[in-house]
Amino acid sequence: MDVLLSMSVFRRVAETGNFSEVAREMEISQPTVSKHVAALEKHLSIKLLNRSTRQLSLTEVGKQYYDRCIHILDELNETESLLRNQESVPSGTLRINTPVTFGEICIVPHLWQFLDKYPELLIDLIMDDHYVDLVKGGVDLAIRIGPMTDSALVARKLGDSPRVVFASPNYLKSRGEPKNLQDLKDHDCIVYTLLTTRNEWHFIGPNGEETVRVSGRFSVNNPRTICDAVIDGQGIAVAPLWLVDKYIKTGQVRVILENYVPTPLEIHAVFPGRRYVPAKVRCFIEYFSKLMS
Repeated sequence: MDVLLSMSVFRRVAETGNFSEVAREMEISQPTVSKHVAALEKHLSIKLLNRSTRQLSLTEVGKQYYDRCIHILDELNETESLLRNQESVPSGTLRINTPVTFGEICIVPHLWQFLDKYPELLIDLIMDDHYVDLVKGGVDLAIRIGPMTDSALVARKLGDSPRVVFASPNYLKSRGEPKNLQDLKDHDCIVYTLLTTRNEWHFIGPNGEETVRVSGRFSVNNPRTICDAVIDGQGIAVAPLWLVDKYIKTGQVRVILENYVPTPLEIHAVFPGRRYVPAKVRCFIEYFSKLMS
């Protein structure tokens, strides 16, 4: 019996709650996954999992064993990595999670040069606007934009995302151009629903930090749709400059309220806490922090 392999299988079963998913991930059959867990239970003479037709859950002793598995397997992986030399060439598969639009515009165009620089590296890119559980999803690194809320993750700042207030010329012609933040209350403002602030827009103005509560007839969870709505004359919005810049250059939208700068959003690379950071994670952070600085 390969105890370490069985521990690795059990760990992923505990984290995913799904035998089939672990089988696909580890490229083994589902019965083999079951055999590894059963072998562990026989070896330890304890029941690790509660099984039903609908779900799996850890027994109390299973939870304790899972915690020890994490410690033992992580220590083993870190020791092996250190022995292979901390400065070794990055290799293997790097699983990255990034917001969809940010990934399309700011990450993907630079990935090809990054891969050219590190030929032993493979990229598995998971694009999702909702937070992904890094441990459960087996993700090495995620890009997070905005305030950091998960203290269990290690965060490395890549840069800041400047934002602008913008509207289409047609909208401004029909509704007038706001001259100060309070004027926004009389306008249709398009709200991005994935930000925690949503209807509260924060600015740095002539008098320091200011906040205005806005409202409108349209809100959406997709940044590109915000741009489309603004271009179609449906209202005023705040969005990152990296998203809006090309529309400004073509004259489809105009930056307004230039004396009031929307608070920039911080861009972080986050990864599960550990003392040793894998070379493949380090090289990604170093490469993209230089691009975004």
